[in-house]
Amino acid sequence: MRPRSVDSLILTLSRSRGTVVGVSRSLFKLSSCWILALSCLPFRLVFMLPVVLLVSLFASSADAEEADGSVKSPVEIKLTDRVPYGREPVDYFGAGSRDAVSELQKRLDSGMARLTGDERFGYLLSVAELLDVPLESQLLVYSKTARAPTLVSPTTPRAVFFNDEVSVAWIPGARELELTAIDPVKGVICYTLSQPLDGSTKEPVTSESVVKEMPLFQRRNGCLACHSARSSLEVPGLLLRAFETDETEKPITGFSRVTHDMTYERRWGGWYVTGAPGSIIHRGNLARQSENVGRQRSPVSASSLSDVTQKFDEAEYPYPASDFVAHLVMAHQAHGTNLLIRAGLESRLKRRSDVETQLIRYFVFADEPSLDLTPSVAASVLHDSEFAETFVRRGPRDADGNSLRELTLAGRVFKHRLSFLIHSRLFDELPDECRRRLLERLWAGLNSKPDDEHFGHLKTGERQSLIVIVRATVPRLPECWQQGTPESACCF
Repeated sequence: MRPRSVDSLILTLSRSRGTVVGVSRSLFKLSSCWILALSCLPFRLVFMLPVVLLVSLFASSADAEEADGSVKSPVEIKLTDRVPYGREPVDYFGAGSRDAVSELQKRLDSGMARLTGDERFGYLLSVAELLDVPLESQLLVYSKTARAPTLVSPTTPRAVFFNDEVSVAWIPGARELELTAIDPVKGVICYTLSQPLDGSTKEPVTSESVVKEMPLFQRRNGCLACHSARSSLEVPGLLLRAFETDETEKPITGFSRVTHDMTYERRWGGWYVTGAPGSIIHRGNLARQSENVGRQRSPVSASSLSDVTQKFDEAEYPYPASDFVAHLVMAHQAHGTNLLIRAGLESRLKRRSDVETQLIRYFVFADEPSLDLTPSVAASVLHDSEFAETFVRRGPRDADGNSLRELTLAGRVFKHRLSFLIHSRLFDELPDECRRRLLERLWAGLNSKPDDEHFGHLKTGERQSLIVIVRATVPRLPECWQQGTPESACCF
């Protein structure tokens, strides 16, 4: 058997016994001898072999004390340590998955859904509709930090669309769509979808119209070389990076992890940002090193971009913006999602770091920098943002119509400072003990003293509102959440 791709090699290695010996045996099984196996590999695969080995070893590694494959109590680790997500009960590299893309594939296979092509965008619009990904979520990145970098430029930026569980990336002229989707147990799974060759396929497409052994959506485990590293907390997760670029749009300096904790002047290098007030200084919209140098002399120069027509022909894209509000939401969502994935994997694989403490602190925006907008300016930004309207409509509400998705932008991003990700499948399907611990810690924090380390920024009224919303919208709450009224619960 000869390995045909990075993905097939990673899958083979992941099925080893999770030790150096097991991986070595798997490698030798790929061919009659080691030299022959390497000679059969494409140059790119040989180059990637060290990365593949590291991913497979760490994803499947067994602890010395686990000779029988079991652990009686959690092993204490650091948040920066890898977890063996290739093993049961996670089995990341196994065929089964419950993410939105794999579910769409099943609908295509059964004929319950169909893809249609567009002359300009290929399958993009059809995929976005079937996966319920709003076009208003479009974010545009011109730094060369992803697949097909030669196609990305300030006039042909990569467009990323997202909802709570899926992202879809499209580049003009690219042969593939790139997708990420969240499995509530495994974490982020990466896919590609080949575009119609002539870009004008009007006929509906199902799995029957392609080669049987080649699914419409291709799972790309090789993407773990980046999507399971320090930037994503060493688990299969999301990437949100911000890099200033040189004259060729290659990244030169920046940040490999963008979160809502970052000050605004450090965010969005390499991205277009439209609709941001001029008072919010950031690193977006500066496409070359000379422009970044100019920003140091005039910080406001590029922060306020009303629309992308100043940069390229907006008609070539599905949506004419790279919305400031969408950037704010994604800055929270990406790292929050990775924390949830990390917490779930640690719990299932009997590891324990301080991820749950970090998750609770992140969920209540304890380290969020101030968003210095007046109520009138904030209201104007929200009024002009179609993404904001779409985003707020989603998700559950309490009896008074309050939602964790409500936005304010006056002083902070969200009106109610508790992450809307508490309503996600990732949170709902955490292992019972982990989910219970987090909800109990949240309850204790909302009832803690005003100077609490993690909850001291939340005043009594906001804590009471959060208790009401959680009680009305989060199922299966621990017993502590049934105690008293919100008013009495927050009496210190």
